[in-house]
Amino acid sequence: MYKKKFGQNFLINENISDQIIELESINNRNILEVGVGNLALTKRIINKKPDIFFSLEIDRDIISRIKNEFYKKFIRNFDALKIDELSLFKKKNFSIISNLPFNISSQLLIKWLKIQNNYNCINSMTLMFQKELAERIIAEKDNRKYGRLSILSSAFFNIEKKIDIRKEDFFPIPKVDATVLKFTPLKKNKINKNDFLKLEKITSFFFNERRKKNEKKIKKLFNDTLIKDNRLEKYFSLRPENIDKNEYYKFCKIL
Repeated sequence: MYKKKFGQNFLINENISDQIIELESINNRNILEVGVGNLALTKRIINKKPDIFFSLEIDRDIISRIKNEFYKKFIRNFDALKIDELSLFKKKNFSIISNLPFNISSQLLIKWLKIQNNYNCINSMTLMFQKELAERIIAEKDNRKYGRLSILSSAFFNIEKKIDIRKEDFFPIPKVDATVLKFTPLKKNKINKNDFLKLEKITSFFFNERRKKNEKKIKKLFNDTLIKDNRLEKYFSLRPENIDKNEYYKFCKIL
């Protein structure tokens, strides 16, 4: 019944489902959900009367088990990694509320960050991740969990931890606990639209060997003139996790 390949762990604690829904403004808004699961969020979103609502579900078997035709009409059998959200909502802004499939949650997040970079069309996101991944997303510098996801996400959103969820609140029970994060768009993105790929490149380059100090990395990315003019020598003796997010955004501008 439950398919590991789709990362299916269904939330069964109704109180937590209620708490997640209350984190978002839904009435008359455009809402996207990924993963129907046991309809824990789907029913509640529909009851709040969104303007346009789509719930994406890749597993046809799950959809076939849903007998209520009213709920079923909101569900689309699509792969969330491949769907064009802008076309789905006819180029209107939308919010995302989802107990994300654990196996593709980071990929989905990166996809939505790219969409926000290009179109600024996401009003908000309330997303559930595995706890360890959530901790990486909200980590700040000087923390061993700080890295690419935190820097990329914070270029577009203010991110708050909202709810910790025990693994026992799911069925089947996963190996780890989960955390719900709320993403609120920044008034102005921290990077220029054309710099997203640069930021991906820079953060990958620095954090692929996160325990090594930065001198060789900086000298490989920037020429001597750029290093001198921007005083990048001050980062030589540090490690990637010791550099503030805003400094990585500056690296994009000077690269």
